[in-house]
Amino acid sequence: MNLSGVDLNLLVVLHAVLQERSATKAATRLRLTQPAVSNALARLRVLLGDPLVVRSGRGLTPTPAALAIQPRLDAALQLVEGIVRDLDDFDLKTTTRQWVIAFADLYGPLVLPGLDRLLQQRAPGSAIRVAPLDRISVVDALATGEIDLYLGIPTTIPSAWHSEPAFVDDMVGVMSAHRPDAGIGMTLERFVDLPHAHVQISPGRGREVDDALGRLGHARRICFTVSHYSSLFPIVENGRCIAVVPRRLARHHAQRSAITLFELPLPLPSYEVRLFWHERVDNDPGIAALRAVLRDVLDALPPD
Repeated sequence: MNLSGVDLNLLVVLHAVLQERSATKAATRLRLTQPAVSNALARLRVLLGDPLVVRSGRGLTPTPAALAIQPRLDAALQLVEGIVRDLDDFDLKTTTRQWVIAFADLYGPLVLPGLDRLLQQRAPGSAIRVAPLDRISVVDALATGEIDLYLGIPTTIPSAWHSEPAFVDDMVGVMSAHRPDAGIGMTLERFVDLPHAHVQISPGRGREVDDALGRLGHARRICFTVSHYSSLFPIVENGRCIAVVPRRLARHHAQRSAITLFELPLPLPSYEVRLFWHERVDNDPGIAALRAVLRDVLDALPPD
């Protein structure tokens, strides 16, 4: 018998009838009409070549074939129910799941300390692995499950991605706090004349400042180009170069190193960072739990 041609819902009906010994009670239990149960039994009789149940007094009596089937049917449906139940029985307190998150290095100082604190409280047996963006294709990795969540600003958003807002940020200037001109309002002329350090995360990103200057007929002099913000701040702290960085990250480093912030003398728009996941895990309670924890971490960030 080819299983693909069998309506497995018929077995659910048979299971209920054999337990209830009544088509009426089985219909009530399954929230079906009695004719629907009778029709299912008729189809099963043809399929299995046996009457399965016969009327006896006010109830139904199973045939020997049905009694032989019943233990295996009970076990099979319990297994299926267990599979379905396990999808919902996710316990954050006892899980040992390892989640994989991908984001650019600048979000690490903002997100990871708070995420560590909350997971210690809510999911002490879990683990987090941060996947480096320069080694993966986020589009493919979300689709295959190589990563669970992506925090960032993708250049393209596939239709299979779901998302929610993380936070809004904008750009600000940073310079060494030891410079004699630190704390003096930045003019466009001085901004252009000073040497700059710059982060180039990817070939298609990081031109916002230069494009804005170009529209004003200016260009800046970039002396250092690095691939990570963690390399940028020590250069700025040396005192020669200034830089343009996300405001939230600048505030974080200003509390820990000798840099100071200044407002940019050119207009740059704010931008929204979002949290993304693939539709294949949209109903995964483990991913939903991690998103809720991350939501609390992001909500706790100092306001912009």
